[in-house]
Amino acid sequence: MPASPQISVKIRLRVTRGDDDAFGPGKAQLVESLLETGSLNRTASAMKMSYVKALALVRAMNTHFCEPLVVLSRGGSHGGGTQVTDTGRKVLAEYHAMREASEAAALPAWKRLRRLVKD
Repeated sequence: MPASPQISVKIRLRVTRGDDDAFGPGKAQLVESLLETGSLNRTASAMKMSYVKALALVRAMNTHFCEPLVVLSRGGSHGGGTQVTDTGRKVLAEYHAMREASEAAALPAWKRLRRLVKD
């Protein structure tokens, strides 16, 4: 007999500006990866997206905030690099704080709803 699917609630929080997503789960993952790799190229590869797509996401994020979240430097004899700014680190931290608070706020209702979901 096949196992039951795992039942859970998933909060997908997005920060919007007008009709655009300024920040959300995918962009948070991108910034986290940039913190690890320091390279937009390596991050794009790890996230299985094109460099052009990753660059477009960085540019989109940077246009929606008062200060850039990510600074890119072109290659040269020492290669280029990507740096998450202090503002980028703060945005990521606040995003995670909002997500955790949202999950905590949803927990009582989720416990009631969970009893109504098939196993």
